[in-house]
Amino acid sequence: MNLPSIPAWGWLTLIALLGGCVSQETVQTRVPEERSDPRRVEDLALVDCLLPGQVRQLGTRMTYLSPRRYIKTTQSDCGIRGGEFIRFDRADYRTALQVLLPKARAGDAVAQTYVGEIYEKGLGLPAPDYAAAARWYAQAAAQGYAPAQTNLGLLYERGLGVPRDKAKALNWYRKATGITQDPLIFESQLKSEREAFQREIALRNRIAATLRQQLKAAQDQNDSPLSKAALKRLTTSLHRDVESEQEQVQRRLHAVRTLEKEMKKTSSTKKTAQMGKLELSLRQQSDALADNRYRLAMMLK
Repeated sequence: MNLPSIPAWGWLTLIALLGGCVSQETVQTRVPEERSDPRRVEDLALVDCLLPGQVRQLGTRMTYLSPRRYIKTTQSDCGIRGGEFIRFDRADYRTALQVLLPKARAGDAVAQTYVGEIYEKGLGLPAPDYAAAARWYAQAAAQGYAPAQTNLGLLYERGLGVPRDKAKALNWYRKATGITQDPLIFESQLKSEREAFQREIALRNRIAATLRQQLKAAQDQNDSPLSKAALKRLTTSLHRDVESEQEQVQRRLHAVRTLEKEMKKTSSTKKTAQMGKLELSLRQQSDALADNRYRLAMMLK
């Protein structure tokens, strides 16, 4: 019996689908349900969860395997989805640095970026150390981690910890935005990023609402399963986290606008259009994060 012929793209699809270590995630990924009576701080704490790669389809003729990616979710949800997590407790930067350094030295890109942020801003330190920040960002950027690439590009643009070099700054900005990739893959990843952010901001707002309920119970009725001190510490950590994330979005916006100026000089209309879509998406993210930041700030007063 003769087997039917399969086009080349069909074999690519088959190979991708047979990848046993790959999990496929739909757009309707579950957001962890709000608990009205959390028993542990970890039930409300956010972590950076590294999810398995996904098989993505472009049109009807091409599939590809996306890289593993980090999302913000709860510790328990990360475990359910088969991910690995890193938690950055921003309520105590000195303790956070001690926890993050071993993971950063072991090669984790997110931990390296967080350590770079601590050094760049001097969080819990006597003063900023831009040279140390650049070294940590460089290690994470070399692994393709976009936030580190953006941050490293900014240091090159400003000449902080590294010699000022506009060409290197632009190169890191290009890598961070994904503008050098195939247009179809760029569009697919932009769509995926938007969907992931919508899930993240929904989770952030849900956690903020639960925290508000728990803080009220701890203050008015003294029947919250979590202590007021623990709730305040978590609120402080989450407020600083969303503040940092909003700043990271603003840095990406700066990178996009810098690249757009360069593209106009070379009349790269297609790339400029892509940057326009990314800029709009980032502005929307910044507004949503600002709203969540305000909600948490009100609880700290």
